[in-house]
This record gives sequence, C-alpha cells and structure tokens, in this order.
Amino acid sequence: MTKARDIADFKFEDIVDTGTEGTRVASGTTAERGSTAGQIRFNSDTGLAEYYTGTAFKSIDSPPTVSSLDVTEVDSQAGGNQTIVISGSGFSSGATVTFVGASGTDFNASTVTVDSLTQITAVAPKASFLNAQEPYGVKVENTSGLSATLASQINVDTSPSWSTASGSLGTVYDSIRTTESLSATATDVDGDTITYSVLSGSLPAGSSLNSSTGAITGFNAVGSSTTSNFTLRATAGSKTADRAFSITVNPPVTQTFSYTGSDQSWTAPTDVSAINVWLWGAGGGSDVSADRGGAGGFVKGTLAVTGGNDYVIVVGQGGAGGDNDANYNNMPTSYGGGGAGYENPSGGGLSGIFSGSGQVFNGYTPQPTDHSRTITIAGGGGGSDNSAPNGGSGGYPNGGSPPAGVGASGIGGSQSAGGADGGGLLKGGSGYTGGRWTGGGGGGYYGGGTGQGNDSAGAGGSSYISNLTNASYNAGSTTDVPDGRSESTYDNNAGYGGQGSSGSASQSNTTYANGGFHGRVVIQY
Repeated sequence: MTKARDIADFKFEDIVDTGTEGTRVASGTTAERGSTAGQIRFNSDTGLAEYYTGTAFKSIDSPPTVSSLDVTEVDSQAGGNQTIVISGSGFSSGATVTFVGASGTDFNASTVTVDSLTQITAVAPKASFLNAQEPYGVKVENTSGLSATLASQINVDTSPSWSTASGSLGTVYDSIRTTESLSATATDVDGDTITYSVLSGSLPAGSSLNSSTGAITGFNAVGSSTTSNFTLRATAGSKTADRAFSITVNPPVTQTFSYTGSDQSWTAPTDVSAINVWLWGAGGGSDVSADRGGAGGFVKGTLAVTGGNDYVIVVGQGGAGGDNDANYNNMPTSYGGGGAGYENPSGGGLSGIFSGSGQVFNGYTPQPTDHSRTITIAGGGGGSDNSAPNGGSGGYPNGGSPPAGVGASGIGGSQSAGGADGGGLLKGGSGYTGGRWTGGGGGGYYGGGTGQGNDSAGAGGSSYISNLTNASYNAGSTTDVPDGRSESTYDNNAGYGGQGSSGSASQSNTTYANGGFHGRVVIQY
C-alpha cells in the first residue's frame, strides 16, 4: 500500500512560519497576480494583503477613521482655494477626500496629500462650497474601498456683499428737508442679519447711521458746501465687508420773491417736504405831512409742502402816497388787495403763499371766492390820513386799528371778517365809501377797513399762520416800522409804511411820493 507521505509533494518556499512572528504569504506586484480562486497574497503595489475570489482580487484592509478638521467655516465668495487638514487614523497612500453636501450634492477635493497614517491635507475651491448644501461632511476613502465619514463639519459663511457702489452717496441740504435720507446697503447670501457701522472717517455733522438699515439721516445746515468722507462696515455673522463713501451737504437753497405786480409761481422740488418761510406785507402809503402809513405784517415759520406741487407767491405792492390836494383824488388800489385812498394814501397789499397754479390776484382784486387756496399771509398796512394818526399795521390775529382822527378810523381785519368799512376776503376797503380824505385798508387774510369819515386812516389787514409750525408774527398796531428786520433774509426796507416829511428812509413805491414799501417773500429749503 502506498502511503500519503510517499506521494505528497509539499512546497514551503511561499510560506514561512517562525512561530511568534506570523506566517508569510506570497508577495508581489499587481502584475504578478495568479488566477486561482482562494489565493492569498501581499500586493507590494498597494501595500495590502489580498485574496482572489475566482473573478477578482479583494484587498484586505481595515477602514480609516476621521476625528476632526482644522477648518469648520468657508467663505465661498472669497475666491481661491480652501486648504483643510483632516486628522484621524488608518489613512493610506492614494486615499481620496469627498465633501458631502447636506442635500446630496458632493464634490471631491482637487488635491489630496496623505501626510501620514493620521493626517491628510485636502485642497478644494472655495466656490465649490454652496450655502444650500451646508453643513458639509468629510469622507475619506482608502484605495481598498473602505471609508469613513465625519458628518456636519463645514458651514458656508460668506462675507456680506455691498449693493451700493463706492464713492458719493449723493448731495443733500440742511435738515429742513425732512425727507433727506441717503443709504448704503449690503446683502448676505447666507441670510444672516447685517449690521452697519462707521469704520473710519466721520458722517456729516448732525447725521446718524441706522445700524439695521444703513440709512443716513439728519444733516445740519452748513455755511458752504461740505463733503464728508467715511468708510462703512457691513457685518454678517463673523464676516465683514468694508467700503468707502462720501456725502456732500450744501447750504439750503434760498429763493427771494420781490414785488412784480403779478402772481409768481413756485414748484416744490420733489425731495422737499417742508420749507422755511419769511413774509412781509406791504406798507401803507403816507401823506406828505409827518404822519406815517401802517407797516406790513411780518410772519415766519416752517411750512409743510408736497414735492412736485405748484404754489403761487403774492408779494404785495406798497400803498400809494398822497395828500388832500386835488392831484391826489381817487388814489389807486395796490396789487395784493390794498384798498385805494380817497384824497389820502392807499393801503398796502398782502404778501402770501397760495396753493395751485391758477391766478390769485388780478391787481387789487382777489380771484378766489374763499380761502381754499390760502396757505399763509402777512397782512398789508393801512394808508394814513393827512391830519390823523398813522395807518394801522398788518398783524395777527387782527390788523391794527388806528385811533380816531377827525373821523372814525378803519377797523383791522380779523380771522373771520374784514374790518369796517369795506374790508373783505383778501382785500382792504377803499376810501370812496368812507368819506373824504380817508386812507385805504391793507390787504390780508381779511382786509382792513378804510377810514369811516373825513380825515381818517385805514386799518391793517390780518395775517394768517394756522398752517405754520414754529411760527413768529407781529400783532397789529399803528407803527410804520415792520418787525423781522433782524432776520438774515430781510432786505431793502420791505414792509415799511410810507413816511411823510419827517421820514428818513428812501421810498420803495416810487410811483407816488411817500408811498409804502413793497412786501417780500423768502423761501428756504
């Protein structure tokens, strides 16, 4: 009988077993692989043991581990690449790195360097990280196909992006333009709340920055055009973006309206919601003797307007001067509602601001039949008498009523009615109805009455201030000197009553000697 040991052919050149060191299997390159199912060998190319299934070789390996990353936030809009160091264990040469999106959109690192069994350096474009896919996980896969993933590690936090171009934000005027507001805004694709701050430089005097909206409001008046340079910072989360801007603040625009004898138009600029106004009614005329015409009323304040709307400006004509000589019979009326004197001086016309664009005055005669267009008025002064007191001045709430002369003097206009005799809506009374040698009444919200008997002075028209805020005004009296002369907008003796032989100022109403001075309207915005 032949025994098994007689026919066995054992070869041990590929198996070495020294006991405690382990058993050595065949070793060779991938090209030197065999083709028998069940073969176990060490692949010197991959550095891993492998076995053959009969159809393919399978590597024998343990999976890597991923424990941490040195970067947990990427600014995807910053440009360039992001370098990320991955720490773990079991990393093998040739391993790949994949960034795993939260919603299923993955991408591979552009370069992977296996620094050691415990560290990998991966590089990827920052733009590849998308906000919609945050937080990203990291997957490391060895060449054996075994892998490990560390989920939810990298957030995408982009810097805010300025929507407003650098440079000038615009030109503004002083704070009377209550709607003046400039802004610089930024956006953040992460949806993070943006806050704004001044990084360097300074905002224009008086202005402030809204940290939530980027709006800059409140601008102090300046004496000359002033440009402020500053840098704003937009902060979203932990990211910031800085941009340089400037704002120019100009002095307020001042428009002066002088007497022309007809209505004047003004259209509010579209960015203007309020204006400062100064109004002087026209002075009443004087006789050649020492008596004086009544001063025009004075009104100032802040007026709300609508940008783009039309307004009519009326600047009253000074009352005509005269005496009881026949050459001064039937004195003329004054533009703006100043009543005619009869052998005595005429009253001064009102100065006012009215809404709309249609005609307000046709010389002396007002076209409106009510006060639906009236915004604000400074009443005109009454004409004097040759042997009686001064004419009454324009004023609020009532025009001035001079004391009686030989005959009863006119009564000043009020807030609800014209003064007797003859005063009415926007116009003063004329002397033809009051007697001989009677002064005309001043135009106003309601006009002053004419003198009510021979040798009597006209009264002043009333002013109207209900639409003004911060209003200042003069009360009606018998003075020929107007208030408001200290205002920087005052000039050329506006509103003075006409002066007789003792007067010192040169007359503004040159058509007639001793005439009252014309009115004046100033608008500032």
